Amino acid sequence: MYEIPLWRAGRERASLDARLLRDYRGAPLARVASAPSLMVHRAVAELRAAAEPGRDLTALWDAIAAAGRLLATAGLGGCSPDEHARLVTLATGAPIADSRQALTELASGMVHVRDALRWQSPGGGLDPFLTHRLEPAPGKSCGWVPAGQVLGFVAPSNHPAVHLTWVLALAMGWSVALRPGADDPFTPWRVLLALREAGFPAERVALLPGGHDLVPALVEHCDRTVAYGGPALAALLGRDPRVLFNGPGRSKVLVDAGAVRAPTGNGMVSFLVDCILHDGGRKCTCASALLLRGEAPGLLEAVADRLDRLPLLDPLDPEARVPAWKDPAAAQQTPAETVEVDGLTFVRPALLLGVDPADPRFGVELPAPWATAAQLPAGADPLPLLRGSLAVTLLTRDRALAGRCLTETTIQKLFVGPIPPWHTEPGAPHKGRLADFLFTAKAYREAEIPWN
Repeated sequence: MYEIPLWRAGRERASLDARLLRDYRGAPLARVASAPSLMVHRAVAELRAAAEPGRDLTALWDAIAAAGRLLATAGLGGCSPDEHARLVTLATGAPIADSRQALTELASGMVHVRDALRWQSPGGGLDPFLTHRLEPAPGKSCGWVPAGQVLGFVAPSNHPAVHLTWVLALAMGWSVALRPGADDPFTPWRVLLALREAGFPAERVALLPGGHDLVPALVEHCDRTVAYGGPALAALLGRDPRVLFNGPGRSKVLVDAGAVRAPTGNGMVSFLVDCILHDGGRKCTCASALLLRGEAPGLLEAVADRLDRLPLLDPLDPEARVPAWKDPAAAQQTPAETVEVDGLTFVRPALLLGVDPADPRFGVELPAPWATAAQLPAGADPLPLLRGSLAVTLLTRDRALAGRCLTETTIQKLFVGPIPPWHTEPGAPHKGRLADFLFTAKAYREAEIPWN
């Protein structure tokens, strides 16, 4: 059985408390140390002591890139990349092919950390991170400085690549106090081992597995906190300006039938299926609703048929595309149909047709390939139904609609053309730029003192 310890002050720490992590069939998988909420204050104090504002960031970037290469190829803590993917699948129910791809995605983002940082910098250069200056014009500058030293990070378990976010914070000079997701402590542990092996100062990270009581403690003691979760966590964190909260995505795709050539062709059907099915539908940017404006007979039905014919396989099967649910009760509380296959619980992949946008099921996000579809008359305004989306893909030539969606504050990502809503590049804005949350601009100017 695997052991996941605490990590503080640059080394592993034992814990008197631990929980047993089970796999999707209920078998014991790992013993995970549990940090009490009272430990957060001490851990954050250690992270502040480790923070070095003047440290050479380029050396940190080199170490992160080296860690990314190790993440993809090396045995770390006695665990190979293939074994890591197997553990993630066993712990979360995600299809094994998706777990392998997610580790590759995370490792690539770390290897190319400099490119990721360019997405985060005003102007796209690296100098602001090194000089803490912005120069909008020759002879003019302002300060651009961290808003603190320690970032709290409340991680999810839906996708390993999300851990690139806190690694980017390390690359920006922050220290990180991390509470891993309940089902996937393996990925942050592997990342931390890779960072240490690559020479990154491991005392700048604290790994604190534990319960929900750690969340308010992280918010209280850290300067900023990034958190992922559902409505319960959103209610707990409220509107605290120190928190960047990432909840359900409710991402959508609009097909404008009158503007798309051969809208019922196989290529279109495959694209729409992939918008829903990618990564087992577990990403918050996988499409949870399709909108068809105009007439394209058979299009939505073809997508629904393709999803309905997906086999429900054990997640360790290389051909598996649909995740298994560890908690059958949680699956049964969704609006989807649940089925039992070989002792495993699945949400049956589906596209529900003809769902009224006023129906509570419309656009509901599930960690599975499940979505709803609605049809609008040609010429109707779809923007009211696109609001409140993490990502929107528009298959339309309606430039006015694209412009309105671009300026709509409740749409976080916009793609025009055949770009799936789950598309991303390492460091690209997710819910805004991470750097905009971690840094602040301030007036700054220097002049010679004339009175000597």
